[in-house]
Amino acid sequence: MVMQVVILLFVASCSEQSKQYEHEEIVFHSAEFKLVGDLHFPVGEGPFPVVLFVHGDGPNNRTSDGTYLPIIERMFRSGYATFAWDKPGSGESTGQLDHSRVVEQRAQIVLDAIEVLKTRSDIAPEQIGLWGISQAGYVMPRVLLVSEDVAFMIVVSGPGMPGVDQGAYLVSAQAVCAGCPADEAEQMQHLLSVIERTETYNEWSQYKRSLNSSPCIDAAAIFGYQMGRVPEKQWHKPNLKGAYFWDPMDVIEQTTIPVLAFFGEKDTQANPVQGAQAYQEALERAGNPNFRVEFIPGADHNIVLSETGCLEEREKRSLKEWINYAPEYLDILEEWLNELRCK
Repeated sequence: MVMQVVILLFVASCSEQSKQYEHEEIVFHSAEFKLVGDLHFPVGEGPFPVVLFVHGDGPNNRTSDGTYLPIIERMFRSGYATFAWDKPGSGESTGQLDHSRVVEQRAQIVLDAIEVLKTRSDIAPEQIGLWGISQAGYVMPRVLLVSEDVAFMIVVSGPGMPGVDQGAYLVSAQAVCAGCPADEAEQMQHLLSVIERTETYNEWSQYKRSLNSSPCIDAAAIFGYQMGRVPEKQWHKPNLKGAYFWDPMDVIEQTTIPVLAFFGEKDTQANPVQGAQAYQEALERAGNPNFRVEFIPGADHNIVLSETGCLEEREKRSLKEWINYAPEYLDILEEWLNELRCK
C-alpha cells in the first residue's frame, strides 16, 4: 500500500471560513486491478466514520471530474471521512472491467476497499458506509449480500428493477426526448423487456416484428439494439438467472441498515417513479427502522437541476452546470448524516 499525506483546503460555499482536511493517496489491489484513490478526513481526533464512493457506469476518476466535491464537502461538514478511487482503466488505476462480470468485479473492489479501511486506527470500522449512483444501485446490493461491514447506504438514482428492464426504460425515455410520442415509447419499452425474456424462437420473431414496426425504432437502434432478423440456428434462449435479470430489490427488501435514497423527477436514465416506489416498498417489507426515500422535483439522474433530463441536454453542460445540484439534495444529505452520527 502506498500513502501520501497532504493538507487540502475546502471552502464551503455557505461559509466565510475555510476548513482543513487531511488527504492520503492510497493504492490497493483487487484481483487483477490496481486501484488508486484518495482518503480525506477532517483534521482532528478520530476515529472517523467514513463514506466510500461507488461510481456509476463508464469511465470515472476519484472526484468524477470534480462533481463529487460539493457532496464530499457536505460529508466533511457532518464529520465524515470519504474514500473514492479511480475506476479500473481511469486515472491512475489499471485493468479493464469485464462487461459480462462488471457488477461482480466492482462489488469485489468495494469489499477490498472496506478491508483496507478496517485496518486503520483513524477510521471507525463500525461506521463504514456507501454512497453510490446509478449502476452502483446494482453494485452495492451485491456488497450487502456478502458483507456485514456496511453500516449505512446512500443510493442516488439506483435502479429499482433488473438490468433488462432498466435498459428498456433508458431507450424509451431517450426516444421521448427525441420526439417520439409517449404512448409509442411506452409500448416500445414493453417490447424491449419482453423480447429479452422470450424462450422460443417463434415468440422472439413475433415480438421482433412488432418492435420493428414501432415509429420509435430509430431510438432503439442508436442504443445498439439489433433490429435485423437473426437466423434460428444463431438464436439462443436467455439465461433468466443471469446478472442481466437480477433484481436488486431482492436484497433491499432484506436490508435493515440505515438507507437514504434519492430520485430525480426528470431522470431519463433510471425510472425515478418506479425506483422510488420500489425502494419504499422493499424497505418497508424489510421492516427497516431507519430509511428515507426522497423524490427531488426538477432534478435529473445526477440530482442536478435540469430542463429536460435528456442525455442531449446533459452532454452540453459545463462543469459549473454539472454541480448545480438541487439544493434540497445536499441539505438532506448533510442533515441525514448528522442525525446518523449522533445516534
